[in-house]
Amino acid sequence: MTQGKTLNDVLSGYLPSGCSGLVTEWFGNHRVVLRITRSRRSKLGDFRGGSSLVHPRITINHDLNQYSFLITLIHEMAHAELFLASGRRLKPHGEQWKSTYRLLSRPFLQPGLLPDDILQPFTDYLKNPSASSTAYAPLANALRRYDDASGKTLVSDLPDEALFALPDGRVFRRGVKLRKRYRCVCLNNKRIYLFSPLAEILQVESGNSASNLPAGF
Repeated sequence: MTQGKTLNDVLSGYLPSGCSGLVTEWFGNHRVVLRITRSRRSKLGDFRGGSSLVHPRITINHDLNQYSFLITLIHEMAHAELFLASGRRLKPHGEQWKSTYRLLSRPFLQPGLLPDDILQPFTDYLKNPSASSTAYAPLANALRRYDDASGKTLVSDLPDEALFALPDGRVFRRGVKLRKRYRCVCLNNKRIYLFSPLAEILQVESGNSASNLPAGF
């Protein structure tokens, strides 16, 4: 935590106006460590249970927009609350977690805290929350509108057969959408991978290959 700043001060810079006090109160009542981390492509946040020597820990990516930060944080708080109540990790996204997530979310659904274009899909999502808010397209699309979109391309932005790359150097050709994910062929190893429509990627111009991508890819 920044020297001289309270948790509420720090969270005010990441959360929607009026929400930091509610979150700060929760952390004041629970022995859980919060860490705001670098950006991670594989996850927006996570929870790790503690031990007799180590407090449970929540981590959240620093570069989420304020509404994604809040929704991700509540998700992890629900994991933490269940762990503290039982002393062990229960089924990660089972009915107990869903019920706890809904309960923790309720104070943030009061009028005036969230804009209508976030409030409605978030309320709908809470009827049956899943392992990731990005899996529910109406909420994911609403949250994306508040991102800094500069330089970002998603798998769903591409036409069929377009090429795209990941930071590890692998190049893919986008195929058809199956139920919720796109079937993509990796040109490096010819394997099939399924991508979320909201996965961030680098578009590759037609004719490029893995051998002539920009530096760093």
